[in-house]
Amino acid sequence: MTARIAATLVAAAFVFGEHFRLKAEATCSFEASRSFEGSRGFRLQAEGSRSLRPSGTQWISADGQPFAWRGITAFRLLEFVAHGREREADDYLSWASSQGITVVRVLAMAHVLFKLSPQDGVGALPRLLELAQRRGVAVEIVTLADTAHYRFDVTQHVRAIGEICARHPNAVIEIANEPYHPTQSRDVHDHPFLRRLREAIPRDVPVSLGTLDDQGELAAGDYVTWHSPRDGDWVKRLEEGAPLLRRYGKPVVADEPMGAADRAIPGRRDNDPARFRAAAHTLRTLGLGATFHYEGGLQARRPTRREDECLTAWLSALR
Repeated sequence: MTARIAATLVAAAFVFGEHFRLKAEATCSFEASRSFEGSRGFRLQAEGSRSLRPSGTQWISADGQPFAWRGITAFRLLEFVAHGREREADDYLSWASSQGITVVRVLAMAHVLFKLSPQDGVGALPRLLELAQRRGVAVEIVTLADTAHYRFDVTQHVRAIGEICARHPNAVIEIANEPYHPTQSRDVHDHPFLRRLREAIPRDVPVSLGTLDDQGELAAGDYVTWHSPRDGDWVKRLEEGAPLLRRYGKPVVADEPMGAADRAIPGRRDNDPARFRAAAHTLRTLGLGATFHYEGGLQARRPTRREDECLTAWLSALR
């Protein structure tokens, strides 16, 4: 980089203040002796501007335009990065981006589906966020899962993840997945404790406290994550999300609707692409965020043929 470019960066940082960071990303190689040419793909990115943030009941991108939440379950991606399988994580992100998926939902710790300690999750998180940003994908980080299986400082864990996410504009946080679940520790079952954890995360990072409860106590974050009912006519029951938008006045994301799988399991999995197309159409019409949930996503595996047919139908209704 020439001295002239470096001076420009310093001046820009000074003008906007010390909390406004500028990151220079070279999209093609060039030697330090070459002069700056905009056509070479050298761009400046303001890290202080988030890739997505809530605005009323919807999401907007850094330029103020609507952001379409087309999410997918990819729980194991961070574990891949933490345990020497970074290439698999990047391959998945590349595939997701090629499908038009805009958000991957990832666990920051786990014990039941796979093993990822809180410490390893925090250590690998910056790299995963970098990989996702290169692919143009946002990451919803679930900070607390299977907490009953680990002894650790929950508040410090959440604070560390919040500080990392504050440095990466493509990150949002769900504090706890299904706080009521028996795999969660007693303190995570406590709603006031989850509300206090929000204070450990920088304010500019969008946060959901966790899966919405019947009383609505966990709607106190910046957006709401909702696990829609899977019993009966699960597609029809997605319409129950509309009152949530009106009641809370913030984005609502259907994070774990009925999951796709090769074999239908009543109340848990479906394998009919037509129903997934109808479900996505309902979510889009209502204005809810839509995350595609599927069996392979628990391990961040690419969909099987049948799962992919369901995903293709789902995405077709969201565009």
